Amino acid sequence: MVEKLLEYQEVDRSLKSIEEELRKSDEFKKYAQAVKFLKTVTESKAQIESKATSLLSSMQALEAKLKQLNEDKNEFGEIKDIENEDTLAFLKKKSQELSKQCALLETEIEKLTKEMTELLRSYKELMDKTKLMLAQQDENKEKYEKLSKDKAKEKDAINKKLEKIAKDIPEEYLNKYKEKRKDSKFPIIYEIQGKHCSACGTELSQLALSRIKTEKIIECENCRRLVFIKE
Repeated sequence: MVEKLLEYQEVDRSLKSIEEELRKSDEFKKYAQAVKFLKTVTESKAQIESKATSLLSSMQALEAKLKQLNEDKNEFGEIKDIENEDTLAFLKKKSQELSKQCALLETEIEKLTKEMTELLRSYKELMDKTKLMLAQQDENKEKYEKLSKDKAKEKDAINKKLEKIAKDIPEEYLNKYKEKRKDSKFPIIYEIQGKHCSACGTELSQLALSRIKTEKIIECENCRRLVFIKE
């Protein structure tokens, strides 16, 4: 059974090599890059729109306040026509306070205007990049599918060999192998050298060494690869 699994793995190595070749291709990398970016667009767009709504609301509130302050300022009229010195001093002070408040509001409005301009620039950049990435996705998806198609015959031949070998492997062990196959680690099965896993070098516990005598193949307690003792 172990010999058959090792034979299966050796044939599977050729399939893994093809898969890695395809994943390392420029076409796949560019396609994956575009897909990854496009997944974030909806959230990025929502964040920008939310911030724009907040800025617009703040801008409108400040403009309304500034308008009211200017109206209040105008109500004082021409302070030079006031003869009472106390009243004149009060009006001058009030007018200065209102002017100061207006200046502060104008500064805040200017700051918000700059933020809004920057936000619009970010939005335009996002939309421009989205357009480019959509094109990159479509172009490289087509190229990657062509690469995959070119390798299809070779992969089919390997899969037929694997199916033939798999008939002589107990389902329990084949399922364990296939589950590990989903991980990026390869090879999957290693022989124990002495008491150590030959994949990671970890010394297996007495319990693991005892289990392997009955189970034939177990997981390494450290790297989780499948290990066996050669009889």
